[in-house]
Amino acid sequence: MFEAMVRIQWKACRHFVIIFMLAAFCLPIASVHLGWKGEATNLPQFLAELELWGWFYPVLAAATAISIAILTWRSDRRGRHIYAMTLPIDRSRYVWLRLAGGALLAGPVLLAAWLGALVSVWSITMPEGLRSFPIILGLKFGLALLLFLSLAFAVASASPRTLGWMYRGLALLVALHIGVALLWPSVNIALTILSALATAPGPFAALGGRWMLIDV
Repeated sequence: MFEAMVRIQWKACRHFVIIFMLAAFCLPIASVHLGWKGEATNLPQFLAELELWGWFYPVLAAATAISIAILTWRSDRRGRHIYAMTLPIDRSRYVWLRLAGGALLAGPVLLAAWLGALVSVWSITMPEGLRSFPIILGLKFGLALLLFLSLAFAVASASPRTLGWMYRGLALLVALHIGVALLWPSVNIALTILSALATAPGPFAALGGRWMLIDV
């Protein structure tokens, strides 16, 4: 059954997976070669530009995960999940199989990013004092893929009723933030929540820090 699901998911999103594979392979190569001049005097500018390029990695991971999740569940949503109800397994296992299939499809994107990082590092001669981190960058990119994929699948697989409650909760949170900001301008609820999610032990803490392929 899992093999059949993966085959269906691959047919639904193979074009996007190939596009993201190419983007993941080219990203580290472009980030290194567009700024590398081979001169020691250029190192501060090169590292600063490389740090800016690093923000494209979580963006690419999010775009990949969201695309796979949406395309995976598009047929189910069109059929109002009738196909899932006809299968001889419960819905929770069905969702887990879908998620595993999505993670499997995201694997080639991770592999492409890692290979691109290796190629970009091997293609230049780094001066003494600089070190490359293709494995660490690949692991961090893979963690970001898995994190965004889990979140995107949770939203994409939700029923219309659950999505309705999520939208109401989000609207209530926005209204609460605006009301508190008008009464107490020094209090920022949205920033507090985002900080809690993006810093340890928040779920998005791993996405913070510097996404550096080459550093001192």
